[in-house]
Amino acid sequence: MSIFPWFRGADNASGQTGLLLTEGGAAAAQVMRGRGTEKPRLVHCAYEAGEAAPSLGVAVKQLPVRKLPAVSVLPAASYNLLLVEAPDVPGDELRAAVRWRIKDLIDFHVDDAVIDVFPMPAQGRGGPNQMMYAIAAKAEFVRGQVETLEGTGLKLEVIDILELALRNVAAALEHEGRGVGLLHLADKFGVLLLVRQGVMFLTRRIETGVEALRNASGLRTELVAGLALEARRSLDYFESHYEQNPISTLYTTGLQPEDLDQLGQELGISVSHLDYELIVDMEFEVDEDLQRRCLGAVGAALRHEAVKL
Repeated sequence: MSIFPWFRGADNASGQTGLLLTEGGAAAAQVMRGRGTEKPRLVHCAYEAGEAAPSLGVAVKQLPVRKLPAVSVLPAASYNLLLVEAPDVPGDELRAAVRWRIKDLIDFHVDDAVIDVFPMPAQGRGGPNQMMYAIAAKAEFVRGQVETLEGTGLKLEVIDILELALRNVAAALEHEGRGVGLLHLADKFGVLLLVRQGVMFLTRRIETGVEALRNASGLRTELVAGLALEARRSLDYFESHYEQNPISTLYTTGLQPEDLDQLGQELGISVSHLDYELIVDMEFEVDEDLQRRCLGAVGAALRHEAVKL
């Protein structure tokens, strides 16, 4: 089992388990591979509220197949995702160089961190510096999660992050190589990402989550306008810095129909609710809230290939 092997994982032919830890519980999903052009098949999706370790144990016990390889997604608050300039060093020295570069950007000692990186696409106008994302998590926390998961008897293959799990979902939403946007709202925050041909060009954390919208009362329109502003900035950056064709579709979770209408009007693009039926065949019904809570787990279960830029 490897820690943070973002681009080094086995492709399982039969299926995979995805697990997502959150502040309020644990989600689990299992996806079986389709044949040829068939969509993958979702055979399990569940969310257990409660403290992380106990809720994870309950979620694992409910899995219909225990022998599938598993991909676990770290809680969003447990790691730092940092955009940094790529060091000009050989590949085998990259992580060590990035470790030194981010030591003053994280709130714990860098010697206590597990570090990994993934590159950004080159800027269309040949910018002077190649950028990359660096991921830093406390080694103690990662070891604890590995021990907990291996204690359940699962075959843990990969520890992943939410942004890359959501990238798998967005990639499954693409048609004919056209890029798509995904705005996923968790309970207390949101994640916005832009993906084209399976490559994540940009990701951004957003402070607004489902709970903020639910409690906004008369200010909901203003909060949705803030989401539109974040999306517009990201879409403009995608077009100008990467010289890409405009993204015409944004998929969302956690929003009401009136919110989608407002976003569509302010952005001038198609804004649609993300339904699992767009990416997987389903053997059972999954309500909208459960789809939202399990999306990171489903994305983890869809992880199946290395991404190379």
